[in-house]
Amino acid sequence: MHKLLMDRREQLLTNILAWKGGRAYIDKRLWRAPNESDLSWNGTRYDDTNKLIGTQTQFYSSGRKQRAAIVNDAGRVVSKITQYLFKTPAERSGIDDEWSKDVTGSGKSVGNFWVDVSELLTAGQWVWLQADRMAPAVDSETGLPRERTLLEKQTDGDTIRWTAWPSVSVPDWSFGPDGSLRWIITEGATYDNADPMTEARVMRIRTLWLKTSTGYVTTQYLIDAKTGKTDGGEQPSSVREVIGPERLPFILVGTPTPDPWWFDDVEGLQAQLMNLDSLHYENIVKTVFPQLVIPASALENLQMTLKERYGASSGERIIEVVKELVRGLDSPIVESAEEGQITRFIQPNQQDQETIPKELARKRALLFDMVGLSLFNKETRQIQTAESKQFDQLDTESTLKHRALIMQAAEHSLVALSKEIDPAFSDYEAVWPSSFDVIDVSGDTAAITMLANLPGTTPTMQKLGLLSALRILSELGGYDQDLIDQARKEIEDSSSVEPQPSATPFDGKAIT
Repeated sequence: MHKLLMDRREQLLTNILAWKGGRAYIDKRLWRAPNESDLSWNGTRYDDTNKLIGTQTQFYSSGRKQRAAIVNDAGRVVSKITQYLFKTPAERSGIDDEWSKDVTGSGKSVGNFWVDVSELLTAGQWVWLQADRMAPAVDSETGLPRERTLLEKQTDGDTIRWTAWPSVSVPDWSFGPDGSLRWIITEGATYDNADPMTEARVMRIRTLWLKTSTGYVTTQYLIDAKTGKTDGGEQPSSVREVIGPERLPFILVGTPTPDPWWFDDVEGLQAQLMNLDSLHYENIVKTVFPQLVIPASALENLQMTLKERYGASSGERIIEVVKELVRGLDSPIVESAEEGQITRFIQPNQQDQETIPKELARKRALLFDMVGLSLFNKETRQIQTAESKQFDQLDTESTLKHRALIMQAAEHSLVALSKEIDPAFSDYEAVWPSSFDVIDVSGDTAAITMLANLPGTTPTMQKLGLLSALRILSELGGYDQDLIDQARKEIEDSSSVEPQPSATPFDGKAIT
């Protein structure tokens, strides 16, 4: 594994889990509280006779670890960037319409392919893009490669296919002095269940792409994910020699570096939010209700009774469970005789219970401020000044414009590479949007409403108000674009609008 990836791999895998959310991320990033008992963390289980059979880590059916849930703010950040970045599709002049419907060989359109690339870049820091096709046909008389005919291409499925490799799926690579790739290793997986009479296997596929003087050679190994053994021993499962372009068919988007990536901070805050929320839920369930406090003598009496009734061996085992309960966060508090000897209930006050929700709101605001997406944060929108809102909007648009420029350059490079691999490829020019209309829906709506209620508005002012309202409707989505365009035309073509009457000053008398 490349040292750069070795330094970053664990965090990048965590970032991708944070983007996807779900149980895998909870299991990785939920933290056990100090002094939390096994019973609280893992839960317990009973057999058919309702007898306790264990509190070991494998019995976790009702523990806090399983009850935890996640509000996926990291996934929301990724989806918001995608939503605004791809709101206006890139213009692709000269693209093959048929090919653009499936650029991956698995039914993914060119637009959806770049959505995947952008999301992988957000969470994974860098992405490798690959363009590939079938090896050229060989002339039977000369033994030299030749171009397939159009009929052969259609029959064999010989067309350019694009693949996006996440940063964690390319374990090693090497660049030459001229900046070109000398070799690269990709790693994927396949599920082999072709034979119904044998057990299915999950296979890891490692492929070495090695540059040669006439093209490149791919050497592929199949590794059983369960045993770690390679099919065929030291021999590769397949070797493919391709006579083609003067470079390996890969494009690097982003920069591999051991330095932290801004999404690391997003993931870290999401982990804190998830853990605070889990503890808050436990507090609601266990401590909002009265907390039992019992004298130490009561526990001692219980231990003596258990030993007498079930014997020393069984009694000792049950006592250990009782002691585990006492040490847990969710157990009764035991006091010594000098401290009261009064069985009673205690519970936190309402102000203490509001501490965690307030901290959750604060950290969630920090998370979205961190990525320049404050306009998406409902908690702070009402208290922002006009200056801060304008700054947030510019920051968001700058972030999106920077990403669009990266995507546009990557697409230009991938198109050029595809043309080198297949001279018959219909190359095209991609132009990504350079401006992004990021608006504050609630704030702009309130401003339009206020302006509409001003006395003596002119017809032109009313037109502007209607056009502004139409812009917000378009932002909210759910409307056919033709309908939006028709409404805009009707507003612009309207010759006049009745002016609003001036407001009558209030004379202070009650209205009956």
